[in-house]
Amino acid sequence: MTDFPTAGAPQPAPASTDERQQGHGSDERDELPPRECPACGTPNPADSSFCEACGADLVVTARASAGAPTGAADGPVLSSATPQTAPAGEESPLDVGWTGAVPGAPGPAVDDELTCRACGQGRIVDGYCDHCGTPPPNPRDHFVESPAPWVGGVCDIGRRHTRNEDAMSLSAIEAPGSRAVLVVCDGVSMASDSHIASLAAATEARAVLDQPFPRGVGTPEAWAATAGRALTNAVARANEAVIAAVVEDVPNPPSCTFAAAVVEDDVVVAGNVGDSRVYWLPDSDQEPAIQLGRDDSFAQEQMAAGVPRLEAETGPHAHSITRWLGKDAPDDLTPHLTTMRATAGWLLVCSDGLWNYCSEAEALRALLRGAAEQAAATAGTDPTDSATPTVLAQALVDFANEQGGRDNITVALARLAGRGSTTTSEPAATTAPAEGDRADG
Repeated sequence: MTDFPTAGAPQPAPASTDERQQGHGSDERDELPPRECPACGTPNPADSSFCEACGADLVVTARASAGAPTGAADGPVLSSATPQTAPAGEESPLDVGWTGAVPGAPGPAVDDELTCRACGQGRIVDGYCDHCGTPPPNPRDHFVESPAPWVGGVCDIGRRHTRNEDAMSLSAIEAPGSRAVLVVCDGVSMASDSHIASLAAATEARAVLDQPFPRGVGTPEAWAATAGRALTNAVARANEAVIAAVVEDVPNPPSCTFAAAVVEDDVVVAGNVGDSRVYWLPDSDQEPAIQLGRDDSFAQEQMAAGVPRLEAETGPHAHSITRWLGKDAPDDLTPHLTTMRATAGWLLVCSDGLWNYCSEAEALRALLRGAAEQAAATAGTDPTDSATPTVLAQALVDFANEQGGRDNITVALARLAGRGSTTTSEPAATTAPAEGDRADG
């Protein structure tokens, strides 16, 4: 290694050729004992000035040990150099005692979320890929929630919209059928900032419905009555959240529809305002699949007047809604409430992005059953065992996208096992279609 003497140490004068060869010839150095370093004990060649291992000054130390004068003329006697080494991985050849590069600790893992999904090569810097310039996808364009194995949902932008104006908020306790809250809100397309409205409404409503409900006398009926009041309160609070979400005064203020279901010990209470829907899809063909509640829409009013469903739901004003949440919402926001005790089956809460392509409850049950059978065939198991809520929700979202994906799509599912089934429905009165009706997105 290269010796790097200690700064300020006196340098011995080189010996002349005659001195090196006097009396002994050129091999005298081989006969002298090695010079041992007093600092680290390493043997060094007899004519070494500095230790090859640690860099200590061997000449000054040797003079001091031999009693030679070390006055000012010779400079101060310096202590042996102490090996100095930088932290592991940062060593330099200029460090005394350096013995070569040492691999440093691994750096922080690369955040895959910053890798551009468009080109797979660049990194997202200041909101754009530094390789291809593509911005990263909005996390809200497609997201999945699964608070418990028996509850899950998928919210997707679809294929035609540039922004996802749907919102979903789910919660559940681990034990199947014990307690869950499913909320889906769909922003009204003609309103400004409807994506903000739907998210504010879904988040606030779930926060209200997450609170335990008094059980009264302890019967399922008493709990269901309390849950119905909580759903009505959740709608009111969600409406307040929508109004507070955007403070600017705009011609078409943020607004959205609302659909939610609360489950406790397989008792279901569902409610909706607008045309987002809740369905009950039982396993047994002996029990009918049904829509819980009813739409607040021009199409619903037509069906009530005797117009066939297909014609009413595909007409020019099919998605004009008569009630919604928002600053300009109608005075009456009482949700359509339905209470039922579940058997084995699926509870579905969705936006019209799904039921646009499959509106009838029986058709939805067949669609869901086919998706479960496909999942079972892939996994090699029974459909009721392998078809998790998120797998089936994604299958329904895929179906809607395959049909054209003209709207945002949200599908939330809960798997229930149930004990008996009774259903009652108490829909709130709806207003007739009016000039101020909104076109839902």
